[in-house]
Amino acid sequence: MASWNIANLGAQDRTENALKVISNILKRFELIAAQEINEEFRTFERVVSMMGSKYDYIMTDTAGNAERLAFVYDKSKVTPLNLFGELALRTHEFPKRTVRVPFRKGGVDQEQVFEKFRFAPFDRNPFIGTFSAGTIAFTLVNCHLYFGSFGNSTKESERKKYARRVLEIFALSKWADRRANRKATYDRDIILTGDMNVPAMTEDDPAFKALTEFGFQPVEFPSKVGGSNLGNDKTYDQMVFAPGTIANLIKSSGVFDFDNAIFASLWDKLRAEHPKAKAVREFAKHVRHHISDHRPLWAELDIS
Repeated sequence: MASWNIANLGAQDRTENALKVISNILKRFELIAAQEINEEFRTFERVVSMMGSKYDYIMTDTAGNAERLAFVYDKSKVTPLNLFGELALRTHEFPKRTVRVPFRKGGVDQEQVFEKFRFAPFDRNPFIGTFSAGTIAFTLVNCHLYFGSFGNSTKESERKKYARRVLEIFALSKWADRRANRKATYDRDIILTGDMNVPAMTEDDPAFKALTEFGFQPVEFPSKVGGSNLGNDKTYDQMVFAPGTIANLIKSSGVFDFDNAIFASLWDKLRAEHPKAKAVREFAKHVRHHISDHRPLWAELDIS
């Protein structure tokens, strides 16, 4: 399975060849949680059609930034089950907690503390789907969480936006923990995935701490690739597993760095015309526009 933010799919012009590249990347996987499907979903529908008749999709209506979330699946290997919906917390479930945001100002490391910071509803409600494959079944939660602003900002208004991001992540992980431990839950083998805007998988990062606070296990990809973004320096995309049965089924995981395998003639041209640093920048700009600035994050599960 994979998670991929396909970057404004339907909101910007892409060539037919670019859509074919996107479809071929998606076909490497049996189940994909896709983010940034635009309100104009016909482009996405075209991509799925290019994947062949054995693929189908289920998507949400639009939310923040006129985006949809979607699941794409191989019908010959993956079966949708009975529970699909958007994760919308009730008012009494809104968490309120202290959020600490580190920043640097005047050459000094500092920290701003937002006391009893209250959760605002999700900018884009996560999309819950249940599936079976082989002998296993699971709940997959597709997310594109609030970005707001970078945390390391000299402006308090920007740090407050980052605090909102941290609280969205905490609200998601707290919900998942509660559902994973409740007998009435449809399927307690829960996987959270998507563009969660977690900048770094380190214990001192507030966003990552919020994601893993309840024991959910993230796939460890920074040791293999610098990041899931084209710049190799961010871990915004995440895939985390409820502790127990489903986490024990992970066989392997990683990031598919497709940018090392496409547009070879363009790279050769840019490298002949420019110093390497500029060639890299221009190539990344082209890939961001025509394909995405994110790479798919994937995991292989034992379904025997």
